[in-house]
Amino acid sequence: MTTIPVSLHIGAHKTASTHLQKSLEAAADQLAEWEVCFLGPKDLRKDGIPLKNRIAKGQTAPDMAGDCDELVISEENLMGPQFKATARKPLYPQGAKKVAAITDALEDADVTLFMAVRDPATWLASLYAHEVFNGKACDGIAAFCGAKTPEKLRWSDLVAELAETNRVVVWPQEEYADLFPRIIEEMLGEGAEIDPMENRVNASISGAAIAILEQEGPDRPEPQKSARMAKAKFPVRGPEDKFQPWSKSVLAASRAAYEADLNRIKDLENVTLLRR
Repeated sequence: MTTIPVSLHIGAHKTASTHLQKSLEAAADQLAEWEVCFLGPKDLRKDGIPLKNRIAKGQTAPDMAGDCDELVISEENLMGPQFKATARKPLYPQGAKKVAAITDALEDADVTLFMAVRDPATWLASLYAHEVFNGKACDGIAAFCGAKTPEKLRWSDLVAELAETNRVVVWPQEEYADLFPRIIEEMLGEGAEIDPMENRVNASISGAAIAILEQEGPDRPEPQKSARMAKAKFPVRGPEDKFQPWSKSVLAASRAAYEADLNRIKDLENVTLLRR
């Protein structure tokens, strides 16, 4: 049986995943020269064939790679729901199980997992803003988070579970821009270099726009259209305009807990933590 290296980027959501995906898409010619096949959202979502469907149809990693010697897959939706306030482990409560099912099925692949983590305070705020944008939640960040305040969340629990079956490469989203060359080398091999997209892919939504959408409620007609209108009317012109629902004390506690959590991740077996 032929075994090929597979770099499987699994997220997390709201950690510049789209920027990484579009940077890899834009480097298609380079990847082809290096005999690397990249499967991203265009290949794995609505207009493509989801990864689990490819596996169910009997496709192996070499099948997906075609004439290439290496396969890179990026799909942050593989881990299921991002956050469940009532779960014992609220960050991707089904994530490790879902990813293990995929990597177990790819018996002909040497899989390395790739994921970014983020300060839980800003991550939860971004998740909540996304839900409000889509008309799925408008009751405030406290209701969204329940009893799980940011400083209580631990990425290291999820990473430890993922590392039980595969090597995991992790980096903090806050350092993504500086770490981009090292992430690419980890994915594609020593000396590999591609150009990052010049601009941010998904613009932030302002606190003023979120307030308007919360007032309109989750049952507003055409939620995404109204959200785009609010976003255009109340743009983010500077850091002070960004949606930031936490007090300074909550932000400080979350940041301190996050730094401690990164140190725990650094010490996990089968895990490589990239830092600036």
